[in-house]
Amino acid sequence: MATTNDDFLSGIKVLQIATASTSPVARKAVDMAGQMARQLGADVYVDEHFAVNESFTARGKSLVAQDAKTWLNADPLNFVLAADAAPAAQLPDQRVVVLQADPLCSEAVLFAESGFADLLGDPQAAPIIPTGSYGAGTVAYGLLAALCSLVSLQRRFNVGDNAAVDAAGALAWVNWKAAAAGVLGKDIHRQGDAAEWPVIACRDGYAALVYQERDWPNIVAMVGDERLNDERFSSFAGRAAARSEYMDIIRQWAKGLTKSEINSAFLEFDIPAASVMEAEDLLKDPLLQHRDTFVAVPVGTSGQGLTPRLAHRVVDRAAESVADTPTEDALPLAGIRVLDLGIITAGAGVSALLADLGAEVIKVESHTYPDPFRSWAGQAVSPLFKCNNRNKYAIALDLKNADDKATFLSLVESADVVVENFRRGVLERLGLGYDVLRSVNPAIMLASISGQGLTGPGCGSSSFGSTLEASSGFSAHVSYGDDTPYITGRNINYPDQTVVLYAAAVIVAALSGPTRGMQLDVSQRDVAVYLAGEEIEGASAGLDVVPQDNGRAFQTSDNRWVAFQPTQAVSETLAQTRLEDWCKNLTAEQLIEKLKGLGVGAAVVQCGSDMYARFMADNTEIFAHSPDGAMVKGFPFQFKQHPMSIRLSSPEVGEHTQQFCA
Repeated sequence: MATTNDDFLSGIKVLQIATASTSPVARKAVDMAGQMARQLGADVYVDEHFAVNESFTARGKSLVAQDAKTWLNADPLNFVLAADAAPAAQLPDQRVVVLQADPLCSEAVLFAESGFADLLGDPQAAPIIPTGSYGAGTVAYGLLAALCSLVSLQRRFNVGDNAAVDAAGALAWVNWKAAAAGVLGKDIHRQGDAAEWPVIACRDGYAALVYQERDWPNIVAMVGDERLNDERFSSFAGRAAARSEYMDIIRQWAKGLTKSEINSAFLEFDIPAASVMEAEDLLKDPLLQHRDTFVAVPVGTSGQGLTPRLAHRVVDRAAESVADTPTEDALPLAGIRVLDLGIITAGAGVSALLADLGAEVIKVESHTYPDPFRSWAGQAVSPLFKCNNRNKYAIALDLKNADDKATFLSLVESADVVVENFRRGVLERLGLGYDVLRSVNPAIMLASISGQGLTGPGCGSSSFGSTLEASSGFSAHVSYGDDTPYITGRNINYPDQTVVLYAAAVIVAALSGPTRGMQLDVSQRDVAVYLAGEEIEGASAGLDVVPQDNGRAFQTSDNRWVAFQPTQAVSETLAQTRLEDWCKNLTAEQLIEKLKGLGVGAAVVQCGSDMYARFMADNTEIFAHSPDGAMVKGFPFQFKQHPMSIRLSSPEVGEHTQQFCA
């Protein structure tokens, strides 16, 4: 029976602190991280700079008058989430997560400095700054992972350390594909209507048409129009040359369907696409209802509504206790062995972060079916593969072969975690479902990372990160104000990246407890749904909730884009001048300086190469180099006393088979 699990951080106390000058987005990120910690079982307290009420991010917290230093000294299981580096500087180097953010930091600044905004929207128009709290939410997932790591250090080894999260760096880490492309001199930008995966209008909204080459025959069958059988449309190159013709046919078909009907068609023909959902759609979604994604809460002064649960469920938790072996390595997962069946981004990215945190990660592939990311986009050795697989060992086993499967199960005996993100049912068909793994090692944790969870209507359907952007509500927040949504396509696949932070946080928290045997069911879609909590609460209570407007990007005289949120102070400065004209008459540097004088945070929208250069120059370790010199993902947070490092380059298929399977 799958249930939510609220006790991984039971016995932990967390204090949120800030200052009067802490930026609202930094305060929001810490508030969201603290709320997730509370939902994981921690007791969470706040200082006077956080509101204590029944809102999405403050519910269930208590106000504390103690100063943070006294708080830390009171109990070794007390931790601090600091929304500002200033108060954190006065604290000891133990059990403190520090958010590094400028006092003028904003959602617009986060999306601009991270290069994220450069990939959102139409190339002939301004970059888009999403509405809502996705910048703060992404940072919050990084803060939660850092907090759970410090908890693991303290619980497992009685070791204290501090961790720092760079606010814009957390989003840049999510945008690692743009950095990798920029390093190769192939900067990627927003594509708009020319995107490989277009957004099309239907009768009551929009749908993201996400599909692979192999799905084209199914699209032809789904649309049912003979014109799509034209030989010109039978190949990727042919469709690219006649894009407007075949897209006109598909758009005409979609206009006659509702979002619900088009979703049913996608499921019937196994197309990895989805309609663009808003809060009201999410509340009625059959799969989310099956997963009990929403729980009743008070909303406002007297209303009732629904709020999202955390994005994981626990299957058949075991009762066996596990004792840690002492180790000299002061990293949170020292002494932990992970068998990595993860592929592409979501699974492989989770296990890579576990490796960074000290785990011994053994990647399991076969020569006949290696991780598809190894040869992504026709490259012999893809730099994208290297980003997600440094710090790992690799063995070659054909899990369809009886002898190799027996070898794998012998490794399970000595392992602590198995990470997988196969399509639903694959592991069971291989004869390696959780029941089998548990029979070999009752204390094993199977971390199943999937698009939409393990059970429920449609959970096993194909999906990609951009499918989940649409079906989670994220895409509905990415528009020019005319309600026409955009997706990131292959460039980011936002839920694929954020699930890495969340799943790693939950795995680390679970491993720090006395019992580990369980199957974790982590849904990428739910990770994104959670960040729309305030709108979901309002919609469920019948309130008219307008998503938070975070500003937009304006072009300057030197043809750059500067993102900021116009304020009353800006309006008063303009007098009779149009805002666009005011910006257009200034260079980017001049505009940012003027806005700074008005107390408004602003930043130039960076492309991937500029964003990469900036973070490398600042020594943030968001990006790094492996021992073989390859550019790879660095760390979304870093420890002060015992920092993480890139110890191993990405391995060849089966490079360490003899070492681990002899």
